[in-house]
Amino acid sequence: MEQIKLSSKAEEEIVNAAKMAALSNLTEKSQNLITLEDIAIYMRRHYQTVAKTISKLPNFPKPVTLDPQKNSRPLYIAGEIVRWCRINAKRLN
Repeated sequence: MEQIKLSSKAEEEIVNAAKMAALSNLTEKSQNLITLEDIAIYMRRHYQTVAKTISKLPNFPKPVTLDPQKNSRPLYIAGEIVRWCRINAKRLN
C-alpha cells in the first residue's frame, strides 16, 4: 500500500478536526482533564490567545494541580470550561 504524504499544515488540520470531534462531546458535567491546547481547539481560538489572555481572566476556571512537586502544564476540568464558555459566549465573540 502506498503512503500518503501530507504537509505539516494538512496533518495539523486533520489532528485538530479529530480533537474537535472528541471535544464537542463535552458537557458541563464532564470530569475529563484537558489542556490549554484542547481549550483553544474547543473555543476555536489561537493557542496564544487562550494561554496569554483568556486563561488569565479573573473568572476563568483555575487549573487542577495533580502533583505540586512537578512543574507540569496546567490541566482544567472540562465541565468547568464548557460552563465558562457558555456563560461568556457573548463576551468571546
